[in-house]
Amino acid sequence: MRGTWSPLASSILWSRGTLALREDAWRLPDGTERAYPVLAVGACVAVLGFVEPDRVLLVRQFRHLSRAAAWELPGGGALAGEAPEAAAQRELREEGGYRAERLVFLTRFWPSAAYLDEVAWCYVAHGLTPDPLPADDDEFLERSVVPVAEAIRMALDGEITESVSKVTLLQYALTHERR
Repeated sequence: MRGTWSPLASSILWSRGTLALREDAWRLPDGTERAYPVLAVGACVAVLGFVEPDRVLLVRQFRHLSRAAAWELPGGGALAGEAPEAAAQRELREEGGYRAERLVFLTRFWPSAAYLDEVAWCYVAHGLTPDPLPADDDEFLERSVVPVAEAIRMALDGEITESVSKVTLLQYALTHERR
């Protein structure tokens, strides 16, 4: 790739709650200028929580975009200024009802690097003990503990479709298989 990209300006066009629509202007390597829309949401987390040595926690909740209930790993958005590991512990407690004795970083990725500023942090949790926090007021959750192989199969077969949960499960499957 030749040349450099230079940021020129950034402005918020709209915001509501934790979301904002931002426009970023850049000078491209050929000297032209272009504005790019960005949906600004910040960091998110997913937690692959081992309730038993070979059994993990899944949560099911209604997702308005797909108009259906979806199985996912406990997770969600980090609060402003909250470290990803702290967000993972909080989300595990809110959605899963457990606190982890130990969180292990698994991977980090951009779910959509073109128009979304979200960075996903994925963790594996061990030593779970019941320690629930209240769920968000719009979360009506069903919990299930399943064999980790079943959760991985669900990700592979398209029963788990949410990207951060899917990547966390498949990353775990690939790295676990190599050991």
